[in-house]
Order: sequence, then C-alpha cells, then structure tokens
Amino acid sequence: MTALAQILQGRGINVLGSDTKEKFFTDQVLKKLKIRVIEGFDKKNIPLDVDLVIVSAAYLSPGVKNPEVDQVKKQGLPLLTYAQILGQLFQEKYGLAVAGTHGKSTITAMLGLVLEEAGFDPTVIVGTRVIQWQSNARIGHSRYLVAEADEYRNNFLHYSPQVLVLTSLEYDHPDFFKDFREYQETFQRLVQKIPTHGFIVANGQDKRVKEVIKKAKCRVVEYFPDRLKIKLKVPGQHNLWNASAAMTTALELGIKAETIKKALADFQGTSRRFEIRGQSKGILLIDDYAHHPTEIQVTLQAAKELYPQKKIWAVFQPHTFSRTEALLKNFASAFEQADQVIILDICGSAREKSGQVHARDLVREIREYKDGKVKYISTIKETAEYLKKQAQTGQIVLTMGAGDVWKLSTILLF
Repeated sequence: MTALAQILQGRGINVLGSDTKEKFFTDQVLKKLKIRVIEGFDKKNIPLDVDLVIVSAAYLSPGVKNPEVDQVKKQGLPLLTYAQILGQLFQEKYGLAVAGTHGKSTITAMLGLVLEEAGFDPTVIVGTRVIQWQSNARIGHSRYLVAEADEYRNNFLHYSPQVLVLTSLEYDHPDFFKDFREYQETFQRLVQKIPTHGFIVANGQDKRVKEVIKKAKCRVVEYFPDRLKIKLKVPGQHNLWNASAAMTTALELGIKAETIKKALADFQGTSRRFEIRGQSKGILLIDDYAHHPTEIQVTLQAAKELYPQKKIWAVFQPHTFSRTEALLKNFASAFEQADQVIILDICGSAREKSGQVHARDLVREIREYKDGKVKYISTIKETAEYLKKQAQTGQIVLTMGAGDVWKLSTILLF
C-alpha cells in the first residue's frame, strides 16, 4: 500500500491514508514524502471530497469489520483493493510480474536494480524495503513496471503482465486455498494470461513449476544458477537462484551481461531478508522474513554456510494459525541447522485472530528432531530477557517470521 501511495503521489494525486498504530519502516518513507497517515480507523477519517478509496484486501475478508470501509460503502464512494489498482497500472505499462511461493521480493528488487542500471528507468513495487533505494518502491518514467505478484486471494489474476517470472511452488495460504491443487490452479490461470508475444522465465528445477508452465501460450525460458559467474553480497544458494532468475529475464530484454552482473554484484539486499541488524555484546543479530518451512531451512543453511563455527539461536514467530496447523510437520523438521530454537506465540492477522493450534504444539513436534533443544517463550520481551542471560559472545541470534519478531533485535541492541 505504501508503494502504491508513492506511485499515486508521483502522478500528482493527493494521497491520505490510515493504518494501525503499529510501527513499520514504511512510516518513515511516508513521512519523508509528506503523505499524511492517521493512526487508527475511524469513520471520520473518510473525507467528503474523496474521489477513490483503496483498501487492503484484509479488511474485506469475511468477519473482519472496519469502520472506514463501512463509511465508504455508506457514502457510495468508489472502493478498490490494492490488487485492482495495480491491475490498472499493469494495463498502462509493459509489466514484469514476479510470482511464486518463495523469492518474490528479492527477485523483484534485483530485476528492478538491473533495469535501473541499464537505463530502463522502471517503476518498481517490492514487498519490502530495498536497501539501495531505502524504499519499497521506485518511481520511474518509462513504460516498464516490475512488481511483486502475490497469489493470496488470487490477487495476481487482476494483473496483465507481458513477462512472468515464476520462482517456485509449494502449498501456502491454507486459510484461502483449501489444498495444493487449488493453489496450483491459480498459478496455471496466471500462466495462461501471459500473451503469445510475451514470455515466461521459470525455475528449471522445480517440478511443480514445470507442470504449471505446460499451460503457457507464450515462449518459456528456464533459469539455473550455474549461468551466474559472479559473487553476490547476499548469502545463500537460494540467492544464486534469485539472481539467476533476474539475469535470465534481463538477458531476454536485451540487456548486456556486463550490465546485469554489475547490478547484481552491487545488490545490497532488502529489509528482513537475512538482514544483519548489528552486534550486541559480541552476539550477531540477523533478521529474516522466513515464515514458511522451506524459507526457514534455506535461511538457516545460509547462516551455517556463512558462519560455520558459530552457534545459532533460531527464534521463530509462526505467522497465522491456519498456516501453522496445515504445515506443522514441515515446520517441525525445518530447524535442523539451528543449535537452539525458541518458538514465540503465533502471530495472527486482521483476518485471523485465533485457531485450533498453539505454539506449544509446534514445540512438541520440533522436540522429536532437536532432542529437547527447543523452548516455548510467549513474548518478544520475555525472549529478550532470556537471551540476555543465555546467549554468549560469538553466537548468532536469528529471528524469523512475518510478524513483529524483528523487534527482538531492536531490544537486544539497546
């Protein structure tokens, strides 16, 4: 939503917003651009002279009440979701959409930086802050649009890209997709939307991706990390795959390999993607958005490869009750590379406040793999106090999750 606000403001549109009181890095982005944001939701926040209201789809979910949405409907104002507005932008531009279960934000950022380096002057929308831009958006003035395409609630079916980058397929969002078959079908529909004159860049080793791209009407190019002969600043085998996806796409657009390699070699990463937060009393603090079992595995593997001699404390905050319940067994085996594991309470969402599973259930499952080296601690504050006593110089505290677990490193740093 913040990226969208920046793009609309860049078009000379007066933008006003409202949000929860919780703080995000995007607050500083909006403040710098002097985009006013009201804390809390109230029907009084909706101006009488507003032309259009854009709402997060979370506040349109069944059972979720929002006084501003109610007021908008009462006033009879036009109401669109983020995905619907982004869909309109795709219609105006030569759109490159990055979709898949994993790697979307990183590949979108990499591809945006490559196009910027090549002089394409793209507009780019990323799901997190790009370190080099200090923002989650880049406002370009060309016909090129690079955007992260989220599958949740079939959002990306609003888009009409010319190019699709398809990273991987693993079951996710069980609160919306009842099973993997339904999840896979929405990607098949997206693949079929790419026009014959467009092209798809697909993960050459993901069997489920290869199954989905059979439905394509356009040319398909597969990518593999062995094409890449550069050293990245960002760690992990998964980032070689991400860089290979960006490089393959850029080569198809006619960008020279030297230009691509320079941009990728300079890539500094994105917020909450293996982000080094600092050191506290000799303890290295790293934060990552990993909230799916596979993401946890590759993040821990990257940490082990980069720091083979250091003991790793993995602090995980499960995100949504439905995901935790549906993938419980997968989560349980994901922490093999961690020396000690701490599980926090499950972080809900605007659409899901409770469920049939508890963080303690995950702890019990992990114990079968970790020989008791796992502990349940309810809150971030309690975890900080525990680690201040238990973690030692030369060790790593790696926080993971899509909620506010990143706050732990902030507490430990001060």
